[in-house]
Amino acid sequence: MVKKSYVKKDKVIEAAIKVVSEKSVEEATVREIAERAGVTTGTIYHYYKNKEELLYDVINHSVHFIYKITEVKEAKTKTQEELEAQIKSEVAQRLSKIEEQKLHIMLMSDILSKNGDMKEKSKTNYENIIRKSAELYYSSFGVENEKLRRSVISILIAALDGVAIQQSLSVLPEEQENFIKIFNDFFAESIPPFLEKHKLDK
Repeated sequence: MVKKSYVKKDKVIEAAIKVVSEKSVEEATVREIAERAGVTTGTIYHYYKNKEELLYDVINHSVHFIYKITEVKEAKTKTQEELEAQIKSEVAQRLSKIEEQKLHIMLMSDILSKNGDMKEKSKTNYENIIRKSAELYYSSFGVENEKLRRSVISILIAALDGVAIQQSLSVLPEEQENFIKIFNDFFAESIPPFLEKHKLDK
């Protein structure tokens, strides 16, 4: 059974996505987000100390698909096929959320324009995502070279962020569904043989 606290937090995140999408990062207020979520501002401040922390969480929950893969509490190691299937599924979900892709660019631009705690947290967050994903490539593909694993996942994440920019500008060359298939097929067909070829490199 899902705890009520998680349900409320999810509602707050969904409301924040809608409010910021309609306005801007600067114009969105905690009060408006609370009203849209059907909660009090006190509820939001129970989870977050300020608006910046809330918007940082929006990025994690809505865009960084890899968390869903790396936080699975399974004891057994994922096979190559299981890992590839899950990555394809999560990538498709992320790329399908066009408004949230645009929001990701807005929020990251806002964070990068300031030299504060959120910028450092975002840097640490990306580093953790890359590290966790690199560990998955080791357990599923047997790739010993850590720098190689991190480079491969960095390329995948960079490609996803790049697609978010292109979606924001409406310049993708294909229909949404077809583009997602091409994107997934490209990485599914290129990453495994590349890792297999180099997995014993030091």
